[in-house]
Amino acid sequence: MTDAFGKAPGPTWLRLVPIIAGVLGLAGAALLFARHHPARIFGLVAFAGFGMLWLVPVRIAVMVLNAQGWRALFPKGQGVSLRLLTWMAFVRSAVNTLLPVAHVGGEVAAARHLARRGVPAPVAIAGIVVETTLTIFVQMGFTVLGIGLLLSYMGSAPLIQRLWWGLAFALPAGLVFVFLQHRSRPFARLQRGLARLNHRFSPEATGGAAVDCAIVSLYRRAGALTSCALWQALSLAGGAGEFWVILHLLHQHASVRLAVLLESLVQAMQSAAFMVPGTLGVQEGGLIAIGAATGLSADTALAISAIRRVRQVGISLPVLLLWLRTGRRPNDAKPHPG
Repeated sequence: MTDAFGKAPGPTWLRLVPIIAGVLGLAGAALLFARHHPARIFGLVAFAGFGMLWLVPVRIAVMVLNAQGWRALFPKGQGVSLRLLTWMAFVRSAVNTLLPVAHVGGEVAAARHLARRGVPAPVAIAGIVVETTLTIFVQMGFTVLGIGLLLSYMGSAPLIQRLWWGLAFALPAGLVFVFLQHRSRPFARLQRGLARLNHRFSPEATGGAAVDCAIVSLYRRAGALTSCALWQALSLAGGAGEFWVILHLLHQHASVRLAVLLESLVQAMQSAAFMVPGTLGVQEGGLIAIGAATGLSADTALAISAIRRVRQVGISLPVLLLWLRTGRRPNDAKPHPG
């Protein structure tokens, strides 16, 4: 690998996993809609009507908060503007939502674009790796809050037990992931492994080693890490605002408690199912399960999911098309003015 973005031809079966998962998820979602009352579900969506446009400014606010947290990780003087990172946040979301890339393709696209805009590739990659890691831990805390709110609805139940078991697995896994970033030099090891498999890749692993050094250096900036985590927490709280708007549009009891509960637990389930493109089927099944515990009918839960899908496609598809059209223009190689 001659640089940090060298391409490695992965095994065919590995590239097929997200596609197969997406097909199965789509089939599962379709089955859930078919088993309930499709006419009533889509009637509820139609009832929301143009009120769904309120989800656009909410989503923009969430992305700006997310980008502000991401920006905190870049060293001063890199010339990485909030506008650029907000656009990259939309691109990351669009790629991960609409393409079978196991929720990592958006991160790769963003890192490559930042490098073309003058950000050193190791710094771009390190920022995304650390930001993603911090977001995972912030989401864990948000999930604990969601479980506490769910307990106020139903007490102990199998759903809550499964969520606790999921956290019991995710927390040590996350800590191991951070330890590996600190101690094992994973990118340099990956690069050396690729060099052994394919002579086209440089065995010196200079690009991978630079990424590892940038990650370790970033973890030493406690203030930047704290700032990023706080902004990401605000971003997750903003996501709960989307559920509050949807509940209001459907004339449901739009309490902050229920909105936060829905956002936190749906986020947790979607993170666990990262291999499924757009978490097809996972969002629908999760909302039905949570709705059953909080008094929302299955039809209403599926209508909420459908409205979120309308928002996802309505925003992500234009972003993805614009990205594919303009993302490789020659002027992207110029450094972005701060």
